[in-house]
Amino acid sequence: MALPELIAEGFTADAAFVDGSHRFHEVFVDLYFLRKIVRPGGLIILDDHWWPAVRTAAHYFEVNMGWRVVPGAFDGGTIDQGTGRTRAQALRLPDPPFEPAFQQFQPF
Repeated sequence: MALPELIAEGFTADAAFVDGSHRFHEVFVDLYFLRKIVRPGGLIILDDHWWPAVRTAAHYFEVNMGWRVVPGAFDGGTIDQGTGRTRAQALRLPDPPFEPAFQQFQPF
């Protein structure tokens, strides 16, 4: 609920760290608002990316909004002890930002 308020206040950031829900719709909403807060070319760090719902929400922004995974950003330091999978992923927002036309939607 705080993210829309930060946008209304004109708040901007170079990066954001997302460590919240593991439900698709909640992660998606966080990412939606963060794309309006994090500056073009900035980073969004997404914790628990190995969860299918979290990974799928992020994948929408990769496929449709031009976000790019930063390869190797967390090599050797963010392994989930229970699964052995990399916990976090860094995503770079496009610079300049863009808003695709509704006809350009790509299934994710």
